[in-house]
Amino acid sequence: MGAISWVYRITENIVVKYARDIGAGEIERENAVYDIFEQHTPCPYVIQSFYRTANANFLPFMLASLDTRLQRNQRREKHKVLQVLQIEDRHLIERWTAELCAAVAWIESLGLVHGDLRPPNILFDERDHLKLTDFDCVARIGETSYGNAPPWARLYPDPLTGKGRWGLYGPKTEQFAIGSLLYCMTRGHEPYGHPEDNPELDVVGLFKEGVFPRLNAEGDVLDCIIDRCWAGWYDSMKDLAEAAAQLSGAADMGAATTFSAEYCSQKRNECFRLIQKGLLEMDGRRDPKKQEA
Repeated sequence: MGAISWVYRITENIVVKYARDIGAGEIERENAVYDIFEQHTPCPYVIQSFYRTANANFLPFMLASLDTRLQRNQRREKHKVLQVLQIEDRHLIERWTAELCAAVAWIESLGLVHGDLRPPNILFDERDHLKLTDFDCVARIGETSYGNAPPWARLYPDPLTGKGRWGLYGPKTEQFAIGSLLYCMTRGHEPYGHPEDNPELDVVGLFKEGVFPRLNAEGDVLDCIIDRCWAGWYDSMKDLAEAAAQLSGAADMGAATTFSAEYCSQKRNECFRLIQKGLLEMDGRRDPKKQEA
């Protein structure tokens, strides 16, 4: 379940994302973004949409998210990480890095930013290729940023008032979130989320002052990318994607694929048949009715 929608698996390989509050407009905004996406050659690292209605989006089923992978590798007590049990394979992390950066660079090529880069919005298919999802926060480059919770966004000190400001959506905001995502992948927890870190730390204030967790930027290529992302070093997501493509793990990127037009057409017809059978009618619990394909 997402913050603004329910997600249900309705067949072996299709899920439906259904608006929790039909009047809120999130599904409508995401559908409009997919209308833009579908005017261009699909990106292998951006999840495709099979079919859309005014209050629902039919998407391919994915096995896991970065969020679930991280939590699976942790010992937790509610929201606190007590121990990191293991880190994902380094080669795989490098491939994910390259795929994530390629996805965000593709969105940038359309004049847009994702605007909500967080572990729950990064999915993995059956071959562990990355698929970026959740596009209801997409904005145009240069629009005012509404920020996000730490560590996915950073307040910047205003030189005139000393107060924090999020700035404008663009390479700076996107790469900062990517830096924090890569930190999660390589450490197994969020920045300042280590079990030995003081839970009372003012992470917002630390980020605002440019105080970040210690890295080995000179000796580790992934740490170098994290450091540069947090510093806003890359002029564009294209530049970042080109740097990430040089990682040794990026050699496997080519194995990722997009669905063919024929397959999407088949799934679109399948979704339509399910709707005709009453799939999107709500029962007393506000759950879509489960129907046989």
